[in-house]
Amino acid sequence: MKYIYILILFTLPIISNGQTHSIDKHNMQMSGITTDNDISINTFYNSYDTCNISWIVIKDSMPPEWGFSFCFPNCYAQGVISNQNQFYQGENHYLNCHVYPNGKMGEGIIQMEITTNNIYKDTVTWRATINSIATISQIDLFNNLEFSHVYDLYGRKVDDVDVNGIYIVKTNGGVYRKIQKVN
Repeated sequence: MKYIYILILFTLPIISNGQTHSIDKHNMQMSGITTDNDISINTFYNSYDTCNISWIVIKDSMPPEWGFSFCFPNCYAQGVISNQNQFYQGENHYLNCHVYPNGKMGEGIIQMEITTNNIYKDTVTWRATINSIATISQIDLFNNLEFSHVYDLYGRKVDDVDVNGIYIVKTNGGVYRKIQKVN
């Protein structure tokens, strides 16, 4: 039994130092509204050793009207669903997914499988949701105003806004302003 413990103590550092790469985030959520041309979110692939990688889309449950593309490490045109590359020790590579909703509401998932050195497999998942109405934090309706409250034209405080609506905004300085967003 003593020899098993010694064996574990000597091999554990070898195993833990054998990590070739890491990915900062494996699951990401992005959201937008139908008037957005493009929504995106990224993570990073970190190579601790020289890595030969290949990637392929293994799941696409996006609405048929939507498009998507990737930047890993280069930006690819819509329709490119696989590629390969070599990353060198100590590099951090941008790993990004863009979704193009083309004016359509919906939600979907894209999963990319990344194979490193023909051994290690990682799955990165992007979830996208597109709504016709935005939450106040999702829309650049207020021209970078720092506001405390948003009201509709009936004077009701609102949490969600229609991108084609007219609203009254109370700024943090106590000033009321009428804001209109037309697309």
